[in-house]
Amino acid sequence: MTLRAIICCILFLAYCRPAQAIQATVSHTIFYKKNKKDSSQLEANIVLSWRAQNSTIHFKKNESGQFDAEMVCIIRLSNDTSIVKEETFIIKTPPQNKPEQVLHQLIADQYEYRVLPGNYEIELVLYEQNYKNELYQFTKQFEVPAAKKEQYFLSEIQLLDTSFFSNEKTIYSRNNRIDLSLGSNYLSERKDSVLFYFELYPNNQPKNKSKNIWISSTISFRPLEAEIPDYIQNDTVTFFEKIQGFYKSFPIKKLKSGNYYLNTLLVEDNIIIDKKSLFFQLYNPNPIVSKGSISSTLDSVKKEADSSEGTHVLDLTNTFVGKYTAVQVRTILKMMLHIADANEGNAINGFLRKPDELYSKYFIYNFWEKRDKVNPERAWKAYAEKIKEANRLFKGSGLYGFETDRGRVFIQYGKPNDRVIVNNESGALPYEIWQYYSLDKQPGPGIFLFYKSGNSMGDYILLHSTVIGEKRNGSWRSLLYNNSITGSGNIATDSRAEQFIGNK
Repeated sequence: MTLRAIICCILFLAYCRPAQAIQATVSHTIFYKKNKKDSSQLEANIVLSWRAQNSTIHFKKNESGQFDAEMVCIIRLSNDTSIVKEETFIIKTPPQNKPEQVLHQLIADQYEYRVLPGNYEIELVLYEQNYKNELYQFTKQFEVPAAKKEQYFLSEIQLLDTSFFSNEKTIYSRNNRIDLSLGSNYLSERKDSVLFYFELYPNNQPKNKSKNIWISSTISFRPLEAEIPDYIQNDTVTFFEKIQGFYKSFPIKKLKSGNYYLNTLLVEDNIIIDKKSLFFQLYNPNPIVSKGSISSTLDSVKKEADSSEGTHVLDLTNTFVGKYTAVQVRTILKMMLHIADANEGNAINGFLRKPDELYSKYFIYNFWEKRDKVNPERAWKAYAEKIKEANRLFKGSGLYGFETDRGRVFIQYGKPNDRVIVNNESGALPYEIWQYYSLDKQPGPGIFLFYKSGNSMGDYILLHSTVIGEKRNGSWRSLLYNNSITGSGNIATDSRAEQFIGNK
């Protein structure tokens, strides 16, 4: 393990709350640097930044009578075939004389790793030695593109919390400045502006001075679409051989709470040759209202975007979603699949394929707010009770109860009116019949037939159902019964399955 000091800065934080599982925000951005041996070659670097929430850390009095804390930080970077980098640090916070002073520290760190082009997954874990069950875990999959050799190109966009000139050399040093990453894509009401940084990289071709190159930085409601009036900045680019960094800022007090995108477009002779976009959410309960056509245009465009996206914006820290770890968020998403509509299901499956903790948490909150606008947590808790009951009743081999077929049906349709369990019927595998007298999906009753197949590891799986939209299997007898035929050559018409289902 490596002992690593962290930079602490003064900033405003909320009143201290009892410590809970560590909460943090993580961001990563891909930049490029020139190879030290061959300056014509550009190498990709991932900059990983995290920031912990002070009120979720257990600060204790040390032997000197001061208050501090110690955390373990684990970083694991892997590609499709192997672990590329794995490091473990011990993070110690600077000791403070008074307990309230620990709230006035920025507990953050930043790391930089050179990577080759390809697909990667990065994992960051934070925990305190005496509270290992209260860990914070972040996982993110991403792609590192190869540097473009034949044209100029842009880096990704990095949101900054602050940036100022300094000759001090720290992990945050860049361009003779100290750049502190924002650590998330959420801007609270305390932010007056959105500050961001990106880079422009040269190509290896001879410079043609007739070329006209410029960069447009904008804010829009959708990625790389029509910019919002008054949120456009253009920069003319002179020909160069060095990497150029751009610090840009937009005042945001006129913008209402909602979803936005930062965009950078690289234009050469009026042709867009590269473009980047970064999603962010803004919470501004009291936007500055201005008169004139620009304000009315902004309102009309915002109304259209809100109606299409339907997403509510807020600081998740103090909501029921804020306390969950990345692993818990992933499990909750799986739970929600049982009651999600088609669009929601596609979004959930996308998060499961490519985890993004922050956006997943916003999705979870909005999912339950859609079902209970007054109290989303109430809707989630009611559903969680169903999940707990399914887990208790239908726990499978290596599966939670809600992941089994019976658990899924129980969650979606509730407790059946009739449940017939058949374990010792001659010539048949163990099975269950669930009957519902009435269902929203169809008039009349609905029946589910579950059975234990030879390769089901002891779990009951859904074999056949008469419910609209559920699995229908006209050959259910051939799977349920051994050879489907009794010794006399007749179908076992007196079986419970035949009595309930027959030819339904």
